[in-house]
Amino acid sequence: MDLVEVKSGGFAQTSRHPWERARLALVARLIARHAPLADGDVVLDVGCGDTFVVESLARAYPGVQFYAVDSAFTPELIDTFAGRMTVRNVALFTSMAEVPAERPASLVLLMDVLEHVEDDRGMLSGLARGPLGSAATRFLITVPAYGSLFCSHDRFLGHYRRYSFAEFGALLDSARLAPLSAGHLFTSLVPLRVVQVVRERLVPPSQTPPTALASWRGSEATARVMAAVLELDGRLSMALLALGIRLPGLSNFAVCRTSA
Repeated sequence: MDLVEVKSGGFAQTSRHPWERARLALVARLIARHAPLADGDVVLDVGCGDTFVVESLARAYPGVQFYAVDSAFTPELIDTFAGRMTVRNVALFTSMAEVPAERPASLVLLMDVLEHVEDDRGMLSGLARGPLGSAATRFLITVPAYGSLFCSHDRFLGHYRRYSFAEFGALLDSARLAPLSAGHLFTSLVPLRVVQVVRERLVPPSQTPPTALASWRGSEATARVMAAVLELDGRLSMALLALGIRLPGLSNFAVCRTSA
């Protein structure tokens, strides 16, 4: 979860939002398929938010070292998140300058991060060509899809943009990243976002409302069922993508390697 959402919810969330759960499950599948990890590897999670993803992956890969970076971290937040962690193979940092560069990362995660950055091309190129990148490094990147769906959700989170699939591809190309797999996720959420955008254009909200993640108060049972449905949605998209069929979806994703 983005730290803006964490702060908006007052750190009071008791059950993870279904979308967060489904995205984690789909990311884990993409890693296993396109960027398998082994003991001794390093994973860099840039823009890690409240550490839900990185901590979950660290639990699944206890022999891998995870470096989690978020520019919105404060010393107090780092103490809070580090104090509640149940894994020992995650280190938290406020900037890339603090991350040890003893060896390149096997995997770099950028999960809904680049839309927050004004110079997205500069950031991505810097990571791809920096000391933690190498020819063997894989990049797993997600960004929100379709600029026409920009709405209060994006304004609340401080997004500069959403990306068409062509724009996303151009961004990857600018950083000399070659996709091993790229497509959309969460087809079923597109109509819901379209309805939200149309409603907001007809009746603009008086103030920017919090996102669904920030305001989520559903039960654990509800979250599990809805997450299973969203995960099935994503798995269907990935299966069809393997057949050359790209469904629309609320998120763009790509697993990439560096190109010459």
